[in-house]
Amino acid sequence: MRDRGVLLPVLGGACALLLVGTALFDVRQSAASGSDEQEKLLMIAPAAPGGGWDAQAREMQNGLREEEMRYNVEVRNADGAGGTIGLSQTANREGQDNVLTMTGLGMVGAVETTGSPYTMEDSTPVAQVASEYLAVVVPEDSPHESLDDLAEDWRERSDTLPVAGGSMGGVDQIFAARVAQAMDIEPGGINYLPYAGGGEVLTSLLSDTSEVGFGTLGDFADQIEDDGPLRAIAISSPERLEGVDVPTIQEEGYDLEMSNWRGVIAPPGLTEEETARLEDLVAELVTTDTWADTLERNRWTDTYQGREEFEEFLDEEIEMTQETVEELGL
Repeated sequence: MRDRGVLLPVLGGACALLLVGTALFDVRQSAASGSDEQEKLLMIAPAAPGGGWDAQAREMQNGLREEEMRYNVEVRNADGAGGTIGLSQTANREGQDNVLTMTGLGMVGAVETTGSPYTMEDSTPVAQVASEYLAVVVPEDSPHESLDDLAEDWRERSDTLPVAGGSMGGVDQIFAARVAQAMDIEPGGINYLPYAGGGEVLTSLLSDTSEVGFGTLGDFADQIEDDGPLRAIAISSPERLEGVDVPTIQEEGYDLEMSNWRGVIAPPGLTEEETARLEDLVAELVTTDTWADTLERNRWTDTYQGREEFEEFLDEEIEMTQETVEELGL
């Protein structure tokens, strides 16, 4: 009986060791099989819930899950200062290769206008994923039938003609400034009325507080439909958009093409291999049916750029934005 009493603990210990060994083997096998789908991915949306960057992050999160590319995806909002709060959180995660932060022209502009201690150089560009084009709109009963009509009036009343758009230093004001420049009007002298969102811009136009509105096409899409209260007189795309009967700015004789582009960046300090893995993940996502549906539902245009092309594009956007912000005196 004593031998049996000794034998039972020994056998129990051996079984426990066997179970632990089996568990460790399973974990190692799981890691070796590389379940990338289970690997955690943090997406930083540098805006409040419901904003454009938040929508982009949640659409990417949904796409990765729907296409079974990633399951463990967290979206975290970092609202404030035109996106530079999110940029600062990204910069302070140096070397972390499981983070993607939404970015775009608004963040580039905010870096130049908010006194941010961080710049786009404190991140790793990964890819551009989509764009929204911008529109110049007027009330339905406006005498401005074309950009030429607007240009003639705007030159005469550059400091008094009230034009409306989003916040100071944001995409809409940069767009208004570039349209003015294309018309040989000094951007710094225009009478720009900033608003928090598209709804307030619409109210401003319909109440005759402003005479011209600048913003993304999506901001005004419902209002420029047949019998809507607004008319779009120009759009900033390189060519006419399918299903949108609005002439381009270039078509009307003004040298300007511009988009409210959306991209993703990662923290600084990543290796070439780590950056390539993130780039490949995004590149695969944007070829899926789920992402095609995302573009259609949100009225976004596919302007995907891989890392190398996106880096060059970003440098050009930063330079152009710096020049525009200087002209605006911001």
